[in-house]
Amino acid sequence: MRFIHLFLVGYFILVIGLGMALWQTGVLSRVPPIWIAIGALVAIGLDAARIHAELFGARPRVNPGLTGQARRPPHPPPGAPGSGPMVTFARSGVSAPLTASDRTVLELADACDISTRWGCRSGVCHTCTTPLLSGRVTYAPDPLEPPAEGDVLICCARPDTDIILDM
Repeated sequence: MRFIHLFLVGYFILVIGLGMALWQTGVLSRVPPIWIAIGALVAIGLDAARIHAELFGARPRVNPGLTGQARRPPHPPPGAPGSGPMVTFARSGVSAPLTASDRTVLELADACDISTRWGCRSGVCHTCTTPLLSGRVTYAPDPLEPPAEGDVLICCARPDTDIILDM
């Protein structure tokens, strides 16, 4: 019996090692490592119904509003112009001052129908990282980790000055 246990442990280590090697080389880069471990446990004969795993971290990245529907071209936001700093979306060709109802740059981009990527709206996932071409922003809430120099997290950024974004 001891031999069978040693064999199964060795086989598990081999399968998990191969899976992680493939993950590190990029072959399985889209597969979370926990799924590799679960696959290895099933491969050595454990019942998949008895394996419990919980994934922690950001949800899958999203690009809301773009899937399965026609896109409107970018435009200035509806209503009266705001009195806040001017936000220019360079690639989209839209400039608009931040309004009192826009808490973040992402909310202004949404109001202008500008394609954005985001996942958390709180500065955790960094999905919304966007190059800041000029200007200064502050964050509310503060992100867990600041973005790289020259980038901004539009989901929780408010401009201090007029800004130009590469989007």
